[in-house]
Amino acid sequence: MKQKKTIYVLLMAVGAVLLLAALGAWKLSAPDRIGGMLTGAGSGLLAIGFANWKMMRWTEKDPERMRRDEIEAGDERNVAIRRRAQAVAGEVLQWGLIAAAWVSIGLGAPLWVTLAAVGVFCGKTVLELCLMVRYQREM
Repeated sequence: MKQKKTIYVLLMAVGAVLLLAALGAWKLSAPDRIGGMLTGAGSGLLAIGFANWKMMRWTEKDPERMRRDEIEAGDERNVAIRRRAQAVAGEVLQWGLIAAAWVSIGLGAPLWVTLAAVGVFCGKTVLELCLMVRYQREM
């Protein structure tokens, strides 16, 4: 357990260093790609490390609650709700990406298309959560 905690703290430290390196890259007028890659990698590592470290802390503080949550997450009803929400959200995502592809063809594929694809993915996630809440009420 102690070794895992060390790994997660190390991930957070590496993420913070990469974020600081990104700030340095932008101040030194390095290409935007380098700063963007460092920012993305640093943010990802920092978030993964923090989330896993926090989950370990919660497990240490209240192991009984964590066991109950795991059992509830694997419950047949909750699994059915999650799958139904994912199916509908996935269908909407597919059509959204097809529409974005047509727009990119018509506009000559500028950089914002990548950002639009990321936005569609985030929209899919939010839609999935909304559908899960709706199906929870129905079932």
